[in-house]
Amino acid sequence: MTEPPTRFLRPLRPDRPIRPSPRPREPMRFTQPPPPGTPTRYIPASGRLGAPSEKPPARAVDSRPRLGTGAGRPAFLADPFFGPGLAAVAVVLWIIGLHPIPPEEIGGLGLVAELSVPTLLSYPLLVAAVVLELLRYRPRTWLLSLYTLVGVLGVYGLQPAVEEVARLPVAWLHAGFADYIATHGDILHDYDARFSWAGFFSLVAMITRAAGLGDAIPFLNWAPVLLSGLAVLGVRALAVSALGNRRAAWIAPWLYLVANWTEQDYFSPQGTAMVLLLAALTLTFRHLVRPRLTEPVKARLRARLAPRSSPKARLVAQGAVVLIGLALAPTHQLTPFVLGVLLLLLLVFGRLWPAWMPFVVLGGAVVWFSLGASEFWSGQLVQMILSPLGDVGSSVDEGIVARFAGSPGRLVVLTVRIAITLFVAAMAGYGIWRMWRDSLRSWLLPALCVAPFGLAVAQPYGGEVFMRCFLFSLPVMALPASLALERAVTSARRLRWRNRPARTVLMAAVPWVVLTGLLASTVTARGGNDAYTSFHDSDIAAASWAVHQAEPGQRVDSLVNSVPLSFARVGEVSQYEVDGYCEKELADVPALVGCLRLKGPDYLVLTEPQWAYLKIFDQVPATYGADLVRELEATGVYHVVFDDRGSLVLGRTTPAERFVQGSGGGTS
Repeated sequence: MTEPPTRFLRPLRPDRPIRPSPRPREPMRFTQPPPPGTPTRYIPASGRLGAPSEKPPARAVDSRPRLGTGAGRPAFLADPFFGPGLAAVAVVLWIIGLHPIPPEEIGGLGLVAELSVPTLLSYPLLVAAVVLELLRYRPRTWLLSLYTLVGVLGVYGLQPAVEEVARLPVAWLHAGFADYIATHGDILHDYDARFSWAGFFSLVAMITRAAGLGDAIPFLNWAPVLLSGLAVLGVRALAVSALGNRRAAWIAPWLYLVANWTEQDYFSPQGTAMVLLLAALTLTFRHLVRPRLTEPVKARLRARLAPRSSPKARLVAQGAVVLIGLALAPTHQLTPFVLGVLLLLLLVFGRLWPAWMPFVVLGGAVVWFSLGASEFWSGQLVQMILSPLGDVGSSVDEGIVARFAGSPGRLVVLTVRIAITLFVAAMAGYGIWRMWRDSLRSWLLPALCVAPFGLAVAQPYGGEVFMRCFLFSLPVMALPASLALERAVTSARRLRWRNRPARTVLMAAVPWVVLTGLLASTVTARGGNDAYTSFHDSDIAAASWAVHQAEPGQRVDSLVNSVPLSFARVGEVSQYEVDGYCEKELADVPALVGCLRLKGPDYLVLTEPQWAYLKIFDQVPATYGADLVRELEATGVYHVVFDDRGSLVLGRTTPAERFVQGSGGGTS
C-alpha cells in the first residue's frame, strides 16, 4: 500500500523523537482573590478604571420593565398554572350550575334560556384557558387534550346532565329497530326505509345480546358524548395528517367542537358513520396523499407522487379505507357516497396515490343500493331518486324556507343555526384566501369544502339535506378556518407586550371571541328543540304502558312525533302520529275530535312535549291539552286509562280502524 500524497494523511510515527522546549520552566501563578468585604470594581464602557463606588451603576436589565409592573406583561399571564386554574374554575362553575330542567319550563328559545349563570360563565373561561395555552412557546399537549375532553363534556353532555331521560324520539326508534333484529334475527321488511341500511342496528343488536342487555336503551342518553368525542378526536387526527403538528391542528378540532350544531350525534347510524368517515379520511391524508393540502406544490393526475409513508403503511391504509367504505355501504345512505366523492376529488387533483380506491368505495355503495336496498327504491325509483335530481329549489324550500315557522324564539334558533353555518364558511374562505396569498395554487381545498353541498342537487332528503351537507363539510372547512385563527395567535405571540399592549390583547382576543361566540351559538342551537324533544320519565312510562297493553295489530299513536314510541314491539303494534292523517285538523280542537272519532287509534298517548310542539309551531292556546282531553272524553269514544303526573293514555271504547291512510306502515 502506497502512502497518501499529502502529509496530512500520513500514518502516525510512534518512534518519532520528542524535542524538549528550549524555554525555561517556570511555575504558574494565579491571581489571589480580594479579601472579604472589598467592593467589586466595575469596568466602564469607556475610559480608565476608576475607584470603586459605593453605589454600583444601573445595569441594562434594570431598565426593562418587570413582569407585572409598569407597561410590562402581567405576571399572571405568564404563569404556567393560570390557564389550568381557569379551566378548573370553569369545571366547578359548570357542575354547580347544573340543575334539572323539566320540558314544560323550556320555551321556544330552547334550553339556553333555562341555564344558570355559573354554567354560562364556565364556557368563556374554558375557551380562555385554551387560548392561553396556544399562546405559550410550547403548548402542552396533555393540557390541550384535557381541555378538549372538558369541552366535549360541556357542550355535548349538557342535555344528558340536566334532563331526566334520553331525548329525541328518533333515538328511541333506533333502539326499537335494534331490538327487533336482536329478537327476530332479521330485518322488518316493507316497514321503514332505514331497515334497508341496517348495518348499525345489526351491530347494536349483537352488542346488546353479547352484553346480556335486554335492549339498547341504556346507550341512548350518553351516546352524543361518545360519538361527538370520537368525531372531535377524528378531526384532530385529520388536522395533524393534513396540516402537520402545529397550533392549527388543535384549533381545527375546537372549531368542529364549538360549531357542530347539527345534533346528528345521537344514537344513530349517521353519528357512527361520521366517525368512520373521519377515520378513513385521516388514513388517506396520512399515508396515501402527497403533497399535503397546504404544500404549494403542483400535482398532476398522470404524474402522482408516491407518499412518504412506507409501502407497508400504504398497503395497510388502503385496506383499512376500503374496509371502512364497504362497512359504510350497508350502514348509511349518504356517507359512503360522500367518502367516495372526496377520494375522487383527491385523485382528480393528483394527490391520491391509489387510483382505484375511489371506484371501489363508490362501487360498494352502488351495489348495496341496487341489491341490499331494493325494498327502498322498488317501484318508486323515478319518483324518489330521479325526479328531484337537479331540483335545488325543492331542497331550498324543504330545507330552509319550510323550516322557518313557529314562535319568535324558534325563529331565533333557526337564525343562529344559519349564522353559524355562514360564519364558518366565511372563515374557511378567508383561510383559503390567505393560503393563496402564500403561494398555494390549488383548487383542491375549496373543492373538498364545497363537494358535500352537492347532495342538495341530488335529493332533498326529507328537508334535512343542508344540515347533512354542513355536517359533512365541517371537518374539511375547519382546516383552512383553523389556519386563519392560527395567524391571529401567531401575531399575538410575536408582538411585544411593552411596545404594543393594546394590539397584543386585540390579536389574542380574536380566537377567544370567535371560539366563545361559536360555542354560545352552538349551545343555543343544539338545545333549541328541547321543549318538544326532551321528556319526563312519566312520558316514557305512558308510552311503554300503551305499547305493552295493546294487542297485536292494534294502533298506538301520539298527536305529533314528540314522545318516544316504537322502542318496543316494532312491527307487532302500529305506532305512529295523528298528524299523519289529521294534519289539517290538528290546531282546531273540535275538528281534531271529529277526526279522531273516525280515524283515531286504539290508544292515544298525550304528553307535555306534544303540547309544547303545538304551542311553538301552531300557536295553540295554553288550554289546548285540557280542552282536547275533556272533549274526547265527552264523546264517549275515548277515556283516560293511564295517568302519571300529566302523561296520559286515552283508550278507545270502540274498535279502531286497522288501516288508515297516513297512519304509518310500509316503506317511508
